[in-house]
Amino acid sequence: MNGELFEPGAFRALIPSVSPSLISDFLGQSGWTLAERREGLAEYWTEPDSSDGPGDRYTVLLPLDEEMRDFKRRLAELLAELGAHFNDDASQLFQRISRMSWDALIFRTESVDTDDSVSLVYATKMLDVGMEMMRLSALYTFDPHRSSRSRKKSSRVRDYLQEDVRLGHTERGSFIFPILSRVGAGNDSGSTFGRHVMANLAQSLERIHRWSDDATRFRNETPPLDLAIAKQLASVTRAPGFDRLNVSFRWAAILSDPPVSSRVPLVFDTQAIVTAREITRRLQEPQRTRPVDEITRDPVDRPAGSRGWSSHAPRPPALTTRVPEARVSGRVISLGLDDRSTERGESPYFIVLQTAEGDVWVSVTEEEHDFALRARADNESVTAVGAVTDQDGRRTLRGALVRPGHRPSAGRRL
Repeated sequence: MNGELFEPGAFRALIPSVSPSLISDFLGQSGWTLAERREGLAEYWTEPDSSDGPGDRYTVLLPLDEEMRDFKRRLAELLAELGAHFNDDASQLFQRISRMSWDALIFRTESVDTDDSVSLVYATKMLDVGMEMMRLSALYTFDPHRSSRSRKKSSRVRDYLQEDVRLGHTERGSFIFPILSRVGAGNDSGSTFGRHVMANLAQSLERIHRWSDDATRFRNETPPLDLAIAKQLASVTRAPGFDRLNVSFRWAAILSDPPVSSRVPLVFDTQAIVTAREITRRLQEPQRTRPVDEITRDPVDRPAGSRGWSSHAPRPPALTTRVPEARVSGRVISLGLDDRSTERGESPYFIVLQTAEGDVWVSVTEEEHDFALRARADNESVTAVGAVTDQDGRRTLRGALVRPGHRPSAGRRL
């Protein structure tokens, strides 16, 4: 590299983003030796052994006291020395240091277009799939049995997704999407929750990847998380320009004992994803064939003394009152998948429309989900027809989307 890239001035912009404690952890994890520590003032670190012998090792000074008059100058000098040592410019060095506290889910897709580009719809789909995989794994990690819908559960998962999941810088290669999960946010359980989320996702993807080896041995014992993740993978192939998807994980060094899974990138080509789609279809077939009256009947209200508690006592079914059909239109502001819906024999896919009367939650099929995704990318409105009710404090429509040239099946219930 050009020697000017290693001037301290080129690294001063990193100072607000890298704390002395983070740099100290980075040096320790990178093989440097702490030669001396002056409490609250500075640390002296010696570089790792080189092939030239220990006599050529040099020592750097890491300032600790941010109130020190020349703190910024000394820290910039240290960062410049580290940049020269690793042959990194400022941006590359920042990525190297920040990786210490972030796990990464890495999607790599190869463009089949001659102009070395991918469809914007495809890129949007990749990010949506990545976010949905993280959400599903976080829900499973918090409660593998998925038996609770408490506020604590939703708050814990929501905070993790909002605060500790990020999109990293695009890396060298053909359209790499790194999705980062923080594991070094503190010393409490929140620091390791992200690691558990990523480890569960890695194990699920590895199991799905093995489906193509022996698809006949997978039956109803397939974990619900695998089923939900596989459906997300299957949706990727419908995006234009798909050839194959490489999935890999990078584990933050700040936590010891990284998962043994996914050390090798997983390659999902068209055949592998076709197999995944076929298995998910087969496993969900019993739910699709449930009698209509079993799906449309709701339990009667519980006695006042039993509210809030599950009861296994038999209850007489009460038919729900048919709600007049409504027609709503609006922009698609959210899309997602809730695998809990499959337990009720319903489609797990949903979208949220922003209408003049407020937001409306719409249960949709997988094909309608993809249609809504394209409409959002094109900034077009979507129309849905069906019965609108209040459910869990939100307006919910069960029916079908209006799609040009498509006629929904008679009597369809999502």
